[in-house]
Amino acid sequence: MTEPDAFQGFQREAVSFFEGLAADNSRAYWEAHRDVYERHVRAPMEALARSLEGLFGSAHLYRPYRDLRFTKDKRPYKEQVAVSFGGRGPRSVGGRHVHLDTSGLFVAAGAYRLEGDTLAAYRRAVAVDGPGEALRRIVAELEQAGYEIHGEQLKRSPQGFAADHPRVALLRRKGVAAVRSWRLEPWLFTPEAGDRIVRALAGAEPLVAWLRAHLA
Repeated sequence: MTEPDAFQGFQREAVSFFEGLAADNSRAYWEAHRDVYERHVRAPMEALARSLEGLFGSAHLYRPYRDLRFTKDKRPYKEQVAVSFGGRGPRSVGGRHVHLDTSGLFVAAGAYRLEGDTLAAYRRAVAVDGPGEALRRIVAELEQAGYEIHGEQLKRSPQGFAADHPRVALLRRKGVAAVRSWRLEPWLFTPEAGDRIVRALAGAEPLVAWLRAHLA
């Protein structure tokens, strides 16, 4: 028998909630629909987090409130629900991220933004044939498997590295995250959603392992 709080898929009411929030991102809308958020948005994502923590590390469910301190966009609420495993934020190394919004499901693993000493360590590793070739193969296999590789890229090779370096495409990267995304489809609202998320994150584990071995 399935446990009452086991992840059974996302809920259509979550999509309707975010559609309404996109049209009226206000405290009035939020307060009027808080129960919908708690039962149909937050609760399923919490169930997903509990089910995956043992596989992918500690879970962090993101708050629904936007940080308004450094932006001109003063909408108070995020128009998505998201959870991370084993590290959070765009600068995390080897983190895993899942989010749902009105466009569909987004699953990512890796490092979206590398900076400072971490970026320098990444470039040093890529420049060396052993780890660099290992990463090149990992990225190629992920792309062949249907992942997109996200992260900022320089237009030219970084300072100190030759423009004709055999792995210049990787050296130009300031982030390397493997991403799978799906539009809204019926399976999202069934337990199959959990299976697909597990497969997507598990498939990206070689990238996570490389990043943690060379940058963490």
